[in-house]
Amino acid sequence: MSGQAPEPAPELPRFNPSRWPPCECARCRSGKDDGGEGAAESALIRRLRARVAEENGLRSSLRRTR
Repeated sequence: MSGQAPEPAPELPRFNPSRWPPCECARCRSGKDDGGEGAAESALIRRLRARVAEENGLRSSLRRTR
């Protein structure tokens, strides 16, 4: 085995946008120009995530005290 050359790594397939279309989530869309709505939407999403995180923290602390 020491006399043999290592096997070459397989080539990765080329990116095909029709096979893997761009992501439509808010995080990926934020680069697109949507007339200023994206900033307001992302602020709303940040507030919602903060609220959900706070509620989850309260639930877990309540579970620990039981």
